[in-house]
Amino acid sequence: MAELGEFAKHYEELRALDVQVLGVSVDPPEINRGVQQNLKAPFPILSDAKHEAMEAYGTRQPTKNPDEGIMNTSTLVLVDKTGTIRWIRPADDYRVRAPIEQVLSEARKLKQGGAATPRGQRAKP
Repeated sequence: MAELGEFAKHYEELRALDVQVLGVSVDPPEINRGVQQNLKAPFPILSDAKHEAMEAYGTRQPTKNPDEGIMNTSTLVLVDKTGTIRWIRPADDYRVRAPIEQVLSEARKLKQGGAATPRGQRAKP
């Protein structure tokens, strides 16, 4: 949930880079609404309880969580205005997500007409 707070803090900067922020969770809509309200997130948090969005974008990567069994690995995705995935970053671990600075860096590359870091490669710090 901390990363959603970071997206909320940097929301205006992301919007200036033409990034529309959407949270997507497997939790039911009522839980997502509560999370959105608690974080005062200026973006929607959508429910993907049936994993349809994850399947469509190829981000379903089940991992074993020692506390909760099988769960999906958190993944950050930048999709352009045509619906094309331009950057995708699966978490290295269910507890460790890409820092907001990396997301901002990739969004700046795209805004400047450059290419984002290819899938499966890590951006250089």
